[in-house]
Amino acid sequence: MNLEQIDTSTTAGKARVMQLAAEGRKVVCGNNCPPWKVMTDVPSWDWSTFQYAILAEPVGPDEVWVTVADGKTAIDVYPSQDLAQPGPRAGWSAVRYIRADLAGEKG
Repeated sequence: MNLEQIDTSTTAGKARVMQLAAEGRKVVCGNNCPPWKVMTDVPSWDWSTFQYAILAEPVGPDEVWVTVADGKTAIDVYPSQDLAQPGPRAGWSAVRYIRADLAGEKG
């Protein structure tokens, strides 16, 4: 579970967590130390008993398809393989790119 890097040992950090929660971000809660649990209800914000954090949300789609010309030049980016047509010219192909964290890369 990836969490936003917010220092909740400070009042400003706690306020940031509560602000993001008010904006609709998912809150996770732990009792003194993880394991974290995703909260489905509005937190009571009992900072003396619980720790709270914001669940990091992935940026961008899980995968995209790119039309590539001559094996090196990206022409267009598409959300699905069906839309990523190789194109009318020889040497064009559709290439699948997976978000790095899903592909097992550390980031």
